[in-house]
Order: sequence, then C-alpha cells, then structure tokens
Amino acid sequence: MNNNFFEVKNVDFVAGGKTKVRNMSFAIENEGDVICLLGPSGIGKTTILRTIAGLQKIKNGSIELKGKIISSSDVNVEPEDRNISLAFQENSLFPHYTVEKNILLGLEKNKGKKEKQIDLKEILDLLDLSNILKQYPHQISAGEAQRTSLARTLLTQPDLLLLDEPLSNVDQSFKEEIQIRLKKILKTLKISTIIVTHDSYEAFYLGSKCGIIFDQELRQFDDPYKLYHLPNSVEVVNFLNRGVLIPAEVTSPKSLENKDLGTITGNFIKPFPIGSNVQLLVQPEDLHHDDQSNLKLEVVDRKFRGTNFIYTLKTPSNRLIPVFVHSHHIHQHEVSEKFGIKRPIHIDHIVCF
Repeated sequence: MNNNFFEVKNVDFVAGGKTKVRNMSFAIENEGDVICLLGPSGIGKTTILRTIAGLQKIKNGSIELKGKIISSSDVNVEPEDRNISLAFQENSLFPHYTVEKNILLGLEKNKGKKEKQIDLKEILDLLDLSNILKQYPHQISAGEAQRTSLARTLLTQPDLLLLDEPLSNVDQSFKEEIQIRLKKILKTLKISTIIVTHDSYEAFYLGSKCGIIFDQELRQFDDPYKLYHLPNSVEVVNFLNRGVLIPAEVTSPKSLENKDLGTITGNFIKPFPIGSNVQLLVQPEDLHHDDQSNLKLEVVDRKFRGTNFIYTLKTPSNRLIPVFVHSHHIHQHEVSEKFGIKRPIHIDHIVCF
C-alpha cells in the first residue's frame, strides 16, 4: 500500500507538444515535508508544477495526493478541486488591488477549509510586508511583489504548495532571512511544498529532499547531504559545480594515487578493483592548507566569500583544484604564490567514476 503523502509515478511532462522531462517519479513521504527541484532554465521545472496543479494533462503515469489519483491518462481532477496552490515566478498580482487586498484574496479562498487558520499578522511579519499594504503593485519593487504573491499563496493553506523560484527577485542581503522565516512557517503549519529553484544553496537549506533535473531526466533525488557529498554521476558533479574530477589509480581498498597530489586515503563509496583508472571527485573542503608541507601548488585565483576564501590551485599537470580556507587564516596567499597542501591527504568519502 502506498503511504506517501504525494507521489508522481512514471510521468512524462510535456509543454507545447515537446516532452520536457521523461518518465519522472518522486514522492513527498510525509505531510509537511518540503522538496526542491533543481535544474537549469528551460529544463521543464515550471511545466512540472503546472502539471501537478492541473493546468496541463498527462498521457502516462499518475499523480497522487493523499492517496487519491488527481492526474492519469484517464483521470484529471480540475485545478480548483485539487486544493493545490501554485505561486508563479511572475507575481500575478491584480494591478487594481492594493497589496493588502491582493493578500486577503488568499485568506478568503481559505475560509472554512482548515481548522487551524494562519495568522495574517504572522505572515505579514514573516515577509516584511506591513509597511506597503496600502500601495499598488506598480508602486512596489519586484522583490516586494514576489513576497506579496507568496503571502497570498501561503494564506490559502493548500494541501500542497508549489513555489516557482519564490525568492528569485528578493535582494541577496534579505534572501537568507526570508529563507529562514519561510522554512519556519512551512514547518510550523505542516504545509507540504515543492519548490523549484536554480539555486543549490537555497534548495539544500529548504528541502528535506532535492531532485536534480537535466537532459529530460530526474538524475538524482536524495537528501541534500548525499547530493553534495555522494553525487551519483559525473553529470550531477558538473551541474552542482562544487568540485573537480582528477585522474587517479586505485592502489588498495582504501587508497588511490594521483601523480600531482600523491597518495590519497579514505573510504570508497563504490569499490573499484586495484589498478583501476578512475576520476576522483575533489571538493574545496577535501584538501587542507599547510605552509610547512612539501606539496606546494601555484595559486592562480583567490575568491573572497566573507567567511572564507576559495583558492584555485594549479598542479604541475595543469589541473585546477579549488581549496577552501577560513578567512581568519592569517597567512593569505596572492596569485602566483605557492600554497602548501597538508599531507597525508585523507578524504572521508572517496567518490570516483
């Protein structure tokens, strides 16, 4: 028996006669869980949300909510009967209504639907909207309009909330605070949510599970930690862009050798026969700085990220490797200087392809 709160089974998502994503399956296991779908622009993420909301039909597979089929080849529950709310990236506000009236539309739609009603003031405080309630959509910023649309959608208290790039227009300085507030209210009210985004940091923070979509497929659906540290393919590594692949030879069940870095030890996620030539994933936090080390690589770039630096180092064979260093580190290195790598090199999870 299927006990998932929401489930997509073997569905092709189609827009304009073109298949965007093929044979896709994923689930929200528990009411109140948040999942995020990641992928480049144009890959079909919005099409997935529109289809789940009932705005587009499917020809194969099924979509189920709370144990009931809402979409299949011969079943299509109308959008207004699904109790699913979709907030588009474009804010879709009524231009002739004030911000307040736009938001209250969500409250009116929810009348009598839920025993526990969302507190309007809590939502306004959450999204910092109290000061613009009397203004009209043309008088506010794109970020404020997006937050207004989000407030209206939250107030409908749907069984399933669909958010399409909900914070794409929010200023970077405010985005992290909004993410914290949004996560808190979704958890408190147990609103099951699917968020579409191209921002992996946002997805990793908000989602209990994340899916990566490209080349018309859901390539990996996992918890954020595993997506980052245990990617299942070279393509996922390249999409996340959080490390590099370097050639190495497996020398034992717990070690391999790279001609630039030498011996690297750790636990293989997937075993390889001794003597195998592999591509080893090296992420910025895998190597550690040590000025006393006899392994020194040339600095070719240095990015300051506030709490840390990311140094790009060039190996003798012209491989570029990123290394994370806390910004409080006293000895900063300039471009063209030598940068020491601590030995022995140990990587907890050795990921190879």
